[in-house]
Amino acid sequence: MIEEKAIEFSKLRHAYIVVKNFLEEESRENVKSLDTKIAEDLGLYGDDNYELLIKFIDKFEVEHSEFDYGKHFHSEGEIANPTIALLNLLTLSIWLPIKTIELLTLNRIKLPKPKFHGADRKVSDMKFKELLTWYIEGKYSNDTDIKYTLKNGI
Repeated sequence: MIEEKAIEFSKLRHAYIVVKNFLEEESRENVKSLDTKIAEDLGLYGDDNYELLIKFIDKFEVEHSEFDYGKHFHSEGEIANPTIALLNLLTLSIWLPIKTIELLTLNRIKLPKPKFHGADRKVSDMKFKELLTWYIEGKYSNDTDIKYTLKNGI
């Protein structure tokens, strides 16, 4: 069930700016929307997103006992798995000639290409909106469970 919470516009705006600036400084990328993802859009994978979250927790002194890192991100060990790297290198040696043929024929010929390998476990990534909710609430809360409305209809 979605919980509606009234919030002052100035508080919401301040939180938005603070968290957005934090993400942009740490990632050196632009946060384009509330749906911007930490790993996929900002390129922070493995230890990079782990360190970002530690800095976020320390800087803003937010409670994190309910946060499950493994639900959102792959660990560095999952990403840097040598077996996966070797399989992807072999896959690349097949993928490149096929892609070259497609490009030389101006994509008139479409050939099936092998898929690259990644971590087996599915993760959800984490959006700017989730960090914003975490910051406002002071503790990790699922952003889909909370809807903010402006106080006094403003």
